[in-house]
Amino acid sequence: MKKLISLLFIPMVGYSQQDPQFTFNNDFNSYSIPSFMVNDYKLNVTAQHRQQWVGFDGRPITTVINASYYVDKARSAFGVSLLSDKLGAQYSGGATINYAFDGKIGEHHIVPGIQMGLLYNTLDGSKLNPIQGNDPNLITSKGSGMAFDLGLSLAYMFKGIVVGFSTRHLTSPTIKFEEQGLNSEYTVARHYYGYASYEAKLGRIWRIKPIAFVKSDAASTQFDQFLWLGTRSLNEYFDGVSLGVGYRIDDAAMVGIEFKLKWFTLGYSYDITTSGIRAYSSGSHEWYLRLHLFKQPEGLAALKAED
Repeated sequence: MKKLISLLFIPMVGYSQQDPQFTFNNDFNSYSIPSFMVNDYKLNVTAQHRQQWVGFDGRPITTVINASYYVDKARSAFGVSLLSDKLGAQYSGGATINYAFDGKIGEHHIVPGIQMGLLYNTLDGSKLNPIQGNDPNLITSKGSGMAFDLGLSLAYMFKGIVVGFSTRHLTSPTIKFEEQGLNSEYTVARHYYGYASYEAKLGRIWRIKPIAFVKSDAASTQFDQFLWLGTRSLNEYFDGVSLGVGYRIDDAAMVGIEFKLKWFTLGYSYDITTSGIRAYSSGSHEWYLRLHLFKQPEGLAALKAED
């Protein structure tokens, strides 16, 4: 039964595929919205790993690495994103270079961004179980393909308010696989992302941060809501701990925890599956480690709510 369910998530010929799913959709996640390279630190390096739907074969296993640096004189951030995503018979990879410009007007930041790079995909046809046997459009062994990828984004930041939008896979790239005259292909659907959050400070040491996040490929839409409550500025080296609860419509309830120190932040989340998959999965686990150095001077650092 587990193998049968896992086959439902294997992309077939000509079908589009959703981008990987994450619980930590934060305002520094430049993989989804490259404008978020402009934040309250100059240097950001983030590694994020997700084990989704633990409990059956072929589940998604995803790792993303983002790195960026803000150059004051250029009022710009430059970065890279690397993706590794395993799903059933398919392995997807990607590498993009990212750019964002800080269009500061007073205390307001209007930040356009762009990312471009390559998508890489390997499909192991021997692991497929098509309804129609000997399908001439399906490879029967392992094949690989590559395609150019492009994305655009725009963000607005003012004190504790952050709003961002992006379009990924703007050209709807098609990845083709060839094997002894057989041709298989699938098209990566154009994706749309939206993010909104507000961080408010409650007294001297407390903060609260509601987050709304939406992702769509026009065929299906994912909507996440998260609420974080935590401490801040406890001492010079330990900023504080935050606890979060959230809900992804028709998919999962989510809980998370973050530990923020002077130079890095560590986060863990657990998704409690609420869809029909819950009978076969014990939930999803996600971790991230973010290195953040060289806090921005007053101005960009004021992206966060004032004391």
